[in-house]
Amino acid sequence: MSAEETPVGSLDYTAFHARLGVACLLTGSAILQWNGGTSWLPTWLGNLGLRFGLDGIDSLRVLMGLELTGAALCLLLRSVGGKVAWACALLAAFIALAELAALNAPGAAAAGSGAWPMLMPAIVLAVSILFVVAKPVAATVAPQSGIAAAMISIIAFTVAMGVAARLPVENTVKTEAFASQGLKAIDLAFESWKGRTFADAGVARHLPRLTAETLEGDAIVVFYNPKCGQCHEVFDRWLAAGRSEKIIAVMVPGAEGATEAAGDGDIGDITCPSCVRLELPKGPTWLITTPSVAVLKDGVIRCTADKDFTSCLGAPPAP
Repeated sequence: MSAEETPVGSLDYTAFHARLGVACLLTGSAILQWNGGTSWLPTWLGNLGLRFGLDGIDSLRVLMGLELTGAALCLLLRSVGGKVAWACALLAAFIALAELAALNAPGAAAAGSGAWPMLMPAIVLAVSILFVVAKPVAATVAPQSGIAAAMISIIAFTVAMGVAARLPVENTVKTEAFASQGLKAIDLAFESWKGRTFADAGVARHLPRLTAETLEGDAIVVFYNPKCGQCHEVFDRWLAAGRSEKIIAVMVPGAEGATEAAGDGDIGDITCPSCVRLELPKGPTWLITTPSVAVLKDGVIRCTADKDFTSCLGAPPAP
């Protein structure tokens, strides 16, 4: 049966294969990026994101959201699905080519996915080119109104970006230096917490009780180390007089096998009899400044501070 004889409402295999293939390519890229963390973020896109005030985690979430949007549109837009797939493949090829160029630039440090940082963009480039140069047989499909296509596009974009924004993404770039020394490091990405829950920020996976303790009402969470003099100052100056919020003290242990910083010496434990005491699991190096303060309302982090604590806790009571 020729393309002209294809019944209305059916899909020609070749055309559908191209749309499905590009959708799988985009979805697979998003899944790998989510699993691999910020080390899978294309270098030039990360630099572009910094110009708009986005850190690596936020930039990667935007990229994954756009990839999932493109995958959805390839499958859902019947009339122009083939053109959308071709455009997405062309854009994916451009991004992969730009990343290969960035990784091969003089003086560039290859900090990518595992031992072969150029493998993923090379594969994406090769597959994308195949879809760009291929000419699938056009199929006659039921027409789709412009209003319907616009509504589908808006819904797909909203859902995809919403999913990407809630995915816990790790900052794996910062942990590579520790891995090269034989140490396991986990970056809690403190700078990206504001406006999220501990579950959304990925912290709850390491300390699930944090979600339960902060789900309702107002709470102040302080990440501290007993040898940190400034940590003692936060509890003694801001929290010792008592507050209406629930206070949760999360101890950040030193890494196993690593030489612990001397800090301010053995100055004893913090003074906070009303605190809920929690502790991050021992073993890895936890990449978070101590003290770090997070103020929450009904589970959502409203304010964070690791230097100017007055911005979150207000002025300390007069001695």
